[in-house]
Amino acid sequence: MARAAGKKQSRRKRAGRSASSARSGRPRAGAKRRAPAKKKSARAAPAAKRAGKRVSTKRAVAPKRRTRSTTRSAVRRPRPAAVPGTRPVAVAVASPPAFAAQRAHASSREELLFEMARARAAVKAAIQGLSVANAARPIARGKWSPLEIVLHLGERDRVRLEEFHRTLHGQPRSWASISDAEQATVNEQHLAPLRALTWDSAVRRMDSLREQLLLRLHEVPALPADVWQRGHTFADMLWALPEHDRHHAGQIKQVRIGEPVLTED
Repeated sequence: MARAAGKKQSRRKRAGRSASSARSGRPRAGAKRRAPAKKKSARAAPAAKRAGKRVSTKRAVAPKRRTRSTTRSAVRRPRPAAVPGTRPVAVAVASPPAFAAQRAHASSREELLFEMARARAAVKAAIQGLSVANAARPIARGKWSPLEIVLHLGERDRVRLEEFHRTLHGQPRSWASISDAEQATVNEQHLAPLRALTWDSAVRRMDSLREQLLLRLHEVPALPADVWQRGHTFADMLWALPEHDRHHAGQIKQVRIGEPVLTED
């Protein structure tokens, strides 16, 4: 009887607890909370589907970007159709002469000094690194050797130093009216006492005489300008030097690269 009464009391206590929990809305301590979790997952699923639908609709509506190839092809103009039987003609663009900018505003005196410096640089480049043996070898049969050419260039500067004053005052140079044969005789007379010089001595003599000539030229003022212009005896004597230097520099270069020398001294 006592056991039966205890069981009844425990049942009543459990019933009372369940009733009180039902009134307060609180779940039982031992009960599992799986049902609310299922509700949340069920609610989250439609939201995810809605978001996916929104993203997919945005991607579908987004406009396509233009690539470079499409924009370039749209900008390109159609080329004219080629006429059959004809070839495209290349248009030659004339290049300005060398040092045109330097010559544009240069005086006759400045231009002459500039050309003399350029031509002498060509001579120095032609003999650069030339050995003593090759300097003494004639450039061709019946022609001078590089040693004799260097001596000759120095002599032509020396002669101009001697006739500097007379030509500056309008008198003609001494070799203005002589023939080529007579000039060859004069050149031989000038070279005869100098052939004993060594290669290094000949180069130093050529450089020294050109330096003396340039010093004298810098003493002459730029005005009057006609003294430096072609047609004056002084200018004609000096303007022959750049071409003379380039002529002999070209001879030495031709020999050094193995080409035959066909020009005259």
